[in-house]
Amino acid sequence: MSEIKPYRVLSLDGGGIRGLYTASLLHQLSLRFSRLEGRTYTGALDLGAKFDLIVGTSTGSILAMALAAGVPLEQVVGMYRTEGSKIFTKQMPLQHGCLSDKVRGWLWTALRVKSPANQSLPLRLALEKVLGDENFDDLYKRRKIAVCIPTINAETQRAWVFKTAHGPRLTRDNNYKLVDACMASAAAPVYFPLHGVKSPEPGVNATTWFVDGGLWANDPVLIGLAEALEFAPTDRPIHVLSVGTGGAPKSKPISQAESKRGVLGWKGGAEIVGMSLEAQASVVPYLASRFAKSMGGRVTMHRLLDPIPGTEEAGYLALDAAGEKSLNLLEAMAQRATDLNYSALTTGKVDEATSRAVRDMFSNL
Repeated sequence: MSEIKPYRVLSLDGGGIRGLYTASLLHQLSLRFSRLEGRTYTGALDLGAKFDLIVGTSTGSILAMALAAGVPLEQVVGMYRTEGSKIFTKQMPLQHGCLSDKVRGWLWTALRVKSPANQSLPLRLALEKVLGDENFDDLYKRRKIAVCIPTINAETQRAWVFKTAHGPRLTRDNNYKLVDACMASAAAPVYFPLHGVKSPEPGVNATTWFVDGGLWANDPVLIGLAEALEFAPTDRPIHVLSVGTGGAPKSKPISQAESKRGVLGWKGGAEIVGMSLEAQASVVPYLASRFAKSMGGRVTMHRLLDPIPGTEEAGYLALDAAGEKSLNLLEAMAQRATDLNYSALTTGKVDEATSRAVRDMFSNL
């Protein structure tokens, strides 16, 4: 009797330009495991086709849509490389702790009082090159891969998750464009404007305004788990792979004077966004693992390991740090992460059942 095929879920964190790290890590792991199988790499590897459900927030939504649509990861890596500085045109000055950096940061904040740092058009143009004009209905009919993209309805202040029609009741988002869902999920406050989407329903003129889904689901693995438990056939085990964006440690001493920070101290709100994203990355994987363990063995969950950047390197890993040195560092960190995870998954550092589940996700690409 053949083994029951698992219901596979891929969860992709948000993190701005650090999506380059995630895309490069997944690409390099795909190549590494292909070589382990004795396969010669001859073209683009369709990693997305290995999953039944892909969830992604903010920059993770871009990766999720690309993988679900069958876009080669090489093309996604190239998009971050070539378009990053066009998307993040007014980058926050890198912070290394010196006074001059702080002053430049305060000036950047002062200039953000009336408008966000970046415009939306460069991001839209970059996404259209990768995702085209496809909508959710077309994507699901073509690929049969379920997708969930968290964002927030800015007017109602309630969570909104764009979904393919992978269940009979899920028809609301059929006609929304993939590009608009990504822009809605990535509309980070201070960095980008709110993203307005006119209803795609015929004869409906209402526009909905969205803001970054990372404010509530930067690590969307719980969404993926909940969706899998509802829609996966009951006889199939659920295997979940969660991938971060290589976030830098943010620990730093705070003086009594700094504890009374105002708008400038919070960089106009930019540091609030960053803190929210990093805090979720530190706790959500733990919560998800506890839920998974309570499922009586049906759910296998694994989060890829992130290398710890050096103290100086951490200063180059801001959400909008799209300079050449930052981009080079992100790809270097992805290579470190590839070595770290390949070793863990092939030398017994990860339990055999979990290792086999993750390795199967990268097999026969």
